[in-house]
Amino acid sequence: MPRRIVLALSVLAAIGLTVAAMPQPPAAPPAEPAPPRALPGMATTPVPQPQPAREVAEAPLNLFEPLSAYPHQTQAAVRAVLLAGNWMTRMNQSQGRFTYGYDPALRQALPGDHDLRQARGALGLAQAARFTGDEKQAAIASQAVLTLLAATRPDPADANCRVPVHSSVLCNRVGFAATVALAVYELPAADPKLLGEAERLCEFLRRQCRPDGSVHYTDNPTDDPTKTDPEGVNEYPGLALQAIAASSRVKPAAWKTEAVKKGGEHYRAAFRARPHPLLAATVAPALAELYVQTKLPDAAAGVYELNDWLCGMQVPGNDARVPQWAGAFRGVTAGRVTEAAPGPETGVYVQSLAYACVVTRLTPDLDRHAKYKAAVGDAVQFLTGLQYSEANTRHFETTFRANMLIGGFHVSPLDGDLRIDATGTALSGLVRYLGSGAEK
Repeated sequence: MPRRIVLALSVLAAIGLTVAAMPQPPAAPPAEPAPPRALPGMATTPVPQPQPAREVAEAPLNLFEPLSAYPHQTQAAVRAVLLAGNWMTRMNQSQGRFTYGYDPALRQALPGDHDLRQARGALGLAQAARFTGDEKQAAIASQAVLTLLAATRPDPADANCRVPVHSSVLCNRVGFAATVALAVYELPAADPKLLGEAERLCEFLRRQCRPDGSVHYTDNPTDDPTKTDPEGVNEYPGLALQAIAASSRVKPAAWKTEAVKKGGEHYRAAFRARPHPLLAATVAPALAELYVQTKLPDAAAGVYELNDWLCGMQVPGNDARVPQWAGAFRGVTAGRVTEAAPGPETGVYVQSLAYACVVTRLTPDLDRHAKYKAAVGDAVQFLTGLQYSEANTRHFETTFRANMLIGGFHVSPLDGDLRIDATGTALSGLVRYLGSGAEK
């Protein structure tokens, strides 16, 4: 039996014999993903599914055998990735989209779905599939990406550019294009045609880059984005820079390196003027990718500046006011630190610190590595505590909890609702942590 399967079975045994022996639900199991439909601007011939990820022996999951030899945060992260990937597979629907959200207390679907949240789910599942080597998860993630690409169209003026069709009022176009492109780059053995579409989305992002390094993330070219959507500056530009940096890793180009370099400089200055944890945590991964590719000292300095500040926002374990939030991060509203309940954004902070750990190993910076390793370990412990598991769902009916709950992440310690973007964001952080060096 392949080692990956042995490890997965040993991890999932924690679910317990009760769930293993429970009666099967009356509903049929999820159908295999339907063949992808041709999209506007793509070839009329059917787009082939990506080839099965990689040889099983190459799956990063295999490196964690025996799992018991690793720190407890790492063991929890591996189990969480396996359970969350299975949950997302169950949440996928025949048309390629995920069930957006669910209120377990009322057993009702949640309103509020939109394409960016679906894209975050697709990105998380793509990363889980790459980590585990699970072919079914890779196929479902690919189908989800294709479904999301249907919400874009070729630019009539330039066949090399693909533009989101919806207004940013409904779903931010820069954030959506960047997240879909990132999902493509994370797919195991992504099909060349899908990689081509990701490059066209990055061409759209290139057009949003301004000479001063800023990213124009609203639709009207004459707008000041920081006034039209002041909170968007903390998320969408960083995502755009991450996508361009990932594109540069796959298909290097001088403009990509320059865009990330200038963008990093611009948003480090913006961060100093108005610090925000999301701004730090979305820009830092782009700078980390830039450093890995170019070894520019200023890129590493940016990663350190942003993550040093982020560590200062972490809730310590000895904070008697909110002991259940230990390892999470305080937020900022209108320039002031708040004590609002931490939510899905914790996965973003885990990802940023994980990238920082990678950079500390390359520079090297042993003191910072030790600091970031401790911080990301505490954050992982908090994050995995938001996952529905066998242990914390025993008050639910057996079949319901097995089908709808186990593996999903609820949105905060105070809110048990499930959302696809919450689980996708958690997966992105945990998978990045498991490849950062901090997991050892």
